[in-house]
Amino acid sequence: MSNQKRLSHPMTSCTIFDIIEKLSQNIAPGSTYGQFYYSTSIPFIDSVTKEEKNILTKLCGYSSALTALAENNIYMVSGKILAPNSKTTPVFHYEAEKIINLGETDSFKAEVAGKSSVVGFGVVVSKKEQIQEMDSGSNPYRNLHVILQHTDYDPVAKAQVQFRAQYIISGRKNLANTFGLFQIGREVLISGHITGYDQDQYMWIVNALSVSIASGHQNVVAHSPSTNAKPGAMKRRPGLISLEENNASAKGTTGSVPSMTKTKSISGAEANDTGACPEPVIDPGAVLSPGSYYKSLASTPSKKRTKKEILADAKKAKANLP
Repeated sequence: MSNQKRLSHPMTSCTIFDIIEKLSQNIAPGSTYGQFYYSTSIPFIDSVTKEEKNILTKLCGYSSALTALAENNIYMVSGKILAPNSKTTPVFHYEAEKIINLGETDSFKAEVAGKSSVVGFGVVVSKKEQIQEMDSGSNPYRNLHVILQHTDYDPVAKAQVQFRAQYIISGRKNLANTFGLFQIGREVLISGHITGYDQDQYMWIVNALSVSIASGHQNVVAHSPSTNAKPGAMKRRPGLISLEENNASAKGTTGSVPSMTKTKSISGAEANDTGACPEPVIDPGAVLSPGSYYKSLASTPSKKRTKKEILADAKKAKANLP
């Protein structure tokens, strides 16, 4: 019994419901939250008569009285299906956070039959191939009819519920090569949409669109960050700016620049408070182009100057002072 409590093989769904009637509600005194119940139906197109059929369904969920669903309104609803294979009304437990109001029933014109999507995770308990005849006279093909057993928790009854649903795996589409994957006792995940209801077995019929096989628990080694890991290489020359590539960008602001204090320029004059550099002193007779700028500079002698030469240059500079 304890092993059964650990099972979780739900049948989740997203569908469009027309709220036929408000049923009951269970709200604690002094609270606006509680369990709400509604009468609705799940529509589909009968595969034999080609006519629309609706299976009466009880819709229930925990929500606020302020967000309760209204009669004769259309809603897109997400939740899970609990459908015991007995002569009882199927139950759809909705999630209030995912409700979308699509308007009143009379003004809603879209076709909803066969649009109830299903994702069923369960255990394969039966499988059988059946020949599908084509109405157009084309060659018949084989479909695989798989029955999954679902086990899920009923939040109202506070107990686990087991039920079965039939999934049809088409043999003429990209799922034809998946027949061998369905083995008795294997956990599988099937995505599809509701296309019928077996009234003899009280079982939903789902047309499969995709199939996934569960692989069970995996032995995964947890990776913890290494304490001996070396820090990443430091980026060299961060914030490198080329003044010659784009003159226009020099006018923009490249960052927060603090105000500069008053400093003396090379010529001895005080710089202004704006932080602007003083104008360079240019010889009117000199015409320097970017190419001749470096040629105008005196070359630095490679020979080391002696102390005597340094003193001689200092005396010459002093004599030239005004």
